[in-house]
Amino acid sequence: MPVRFRRSFKIFPGVKVNMSKGGVSFTVGTKGYHLNFSKRGVRQTVGLPGSGISETSYLVKNEPEHKTSKAKETEETDARFEKSPSAKEDEVVERKEVRRRGSPVWLILLSLVVLYFGALVLGLIPSNFLSQLFHSLTNLTRGIGL
Repeated sequence: MPVRFRRSFKIFPGVKVNMSKGGVSFTVGTKGYHLNFSKRGVRQTVGLPGSGISETSYLVKNEPEHKTSKAKETEETDARFEKSPSAKEDEVVERKEVRRRGSPVWLILLSLVVLYFGALVLGLIPSNFLSQLFHSLTNLTRGIGL
């Protein structure tokens, strides 16, 4: 019998952290519309609250690494069987492609949004912080001639 684990924590209104055996994800939004950021990608859910009717689709879908590597392997073996014996002698050894796992851009943006709203709710920054920041950046770019 499989063991399941799932736990959600509300950080502040509109933002939840979901933890399960498969990993951690973040949900941003309200009833009726929310976005879920996980290792599988970004998923949006639109629905009518209280009706049980909803529609879910991926905005960005990350393919698991093992599926893409198996597809490449089958293509390579198919290509090898099609080659003639003389072509095998001339075959150049290919380097194996290594995929680096960096921080996805959406995860960085999400963490910035969470930090901003958290600081705003806790009163660590003023409510007009973003407008002052954009005003300062505009004056800076005008000053250097952009």
